[in-house]
Amino acid sequence: MAIYFNLSNQQLPFNIESIGNNWQQVSLQRMDGYPLYHWLQTEKGVGEIWIENRKITLKEGEGILISPFVPHTYYPLTTDWRTNFATFDGYLKQQFHHMLSNKSFILAKNSENFSFTKNIQKMIRSFEEEVEQFSLSILCYQFILTLGQSRKPIEQHELFQKYIQPSLVDIQKNYAQPLTVEQLAQKHYISTQYFNRLFKKFMGQSPYQYLIDFRIRQAKELLVNQPDLSIQFIATKVGFDSTSQFIDMFKRRTNYTPKKFRGLY
Repeated sequence: MAIYFNLSNQQLPFNIESIGNNWQQVSLQRMDGYPLYHWLQTEKGVGEIWIENRKITLKEGEGILISPFVPHTYYPLTTDWRTNFATFDGYLKQQFHHMLSNKSFILAKNSENFSFTKNIQKMIRSFEEEVEQFSLSILCYQFILTLGQSRKPIEQHELFQKYIQPSLVDIQKNYAQPLTVEQLAQKHYISTQYFNRLFKKFMGQSPYQYLIDFRIRQAKELLVNQPDLSIQFIATKVGFDSTSQFIDMFKRRTNYTPKKFRGLY
């Protein structure tokens, strides 16, 4: 049995707030729901969940993803009910609603194409082996994506892994450089228009917006944690062409100038 909380010490697009497997599940009642998306799956035995006036039996391999603040209750039907679970966070968590079609809950089970049980195990193993945290964020995204793309999960995974996943890594590593959407698209030998459509479909925003948001988040950390650095230096360090562009973009995203934001802390 493995249980972990707050798996990341840095801001990531998708992240695990808590995760566990082989858990001896007990009865639990949440009248106000849980504040994050919450996954629960049976590994052994049988359990039952009450949600939105429905009684759902969770047999081995069957699971449910519950949206934030949806009241629910679950309890074991057998004495050996063991489960895996995960709660999802991250600075792109607002995109979960779009990816999951605004459903209050989604039922799913292991299949030949995708095993949720193995994916949970892989995320736990990645954390235990101290794999790069951005890789864990991608595993988390694939988990959510599979739940939201029940029709063609294989095709969706292939597109994400071929075009979007490496682009996210490129942005994370090279955000301080003069990186363009055209350069990201050219690396995969696809048109800029097609790359833009794909990126927005998976991430809920354009690659340019994602890059700017990533730069702003890095700037926030520097503004707060390194107060001796000048605004001009930070603008250059996180990849903006000029100080004026940095100040303008920062204010658009936060409603504060960099100087005023720093003063808040």
